Amino acid sequence: MKFKLTTFALLVFASSIACEQKSAGNSVTATSKSAVNSATPEAMPTDPIKDGDYDGTGVVTKIDTQLGSVEVNHDEIKDLMPAMQMEFFVSDKKLLEGLKVGDKVDFVIRYKARNETIVKISKSK
Repeated sequence: MKFKLTTFALLVFASSIACEQKSAGNSVTATSKSAVNSATPEAMPTDPIKDGDYDGTGVVTKIDTQLGSVEVNHDEIKDLMPAMQMEFFVSDKKLLEGLKVGDKVDFVIRYKARNETIVKISKSK
């Protein structure tokens, strides 16, 4: 009896996960837990995103020197993503030196294998 109950519980659990994954496939998700603007399907690039470097502009909203990340409220990054506020990791923590919250910045995101990393960032002139 205990074996049947355990088997039944596992089947129910597996079914619920399968249903969640199926329904999740129909929604647009953000690439970062800190994204605050929801991206509409119309704003997302229609072609597959190509690995490469993409230029962006925005305003620094948070800096985490321990983690090596910076949150930026950025404009649309052509061919990569719509305007939103998002946290990015940096390729080198030294890139964060001299930056502060509120700075307007120009940056370069390296997109590779579905990961975005800031490889260059500086205050806008």
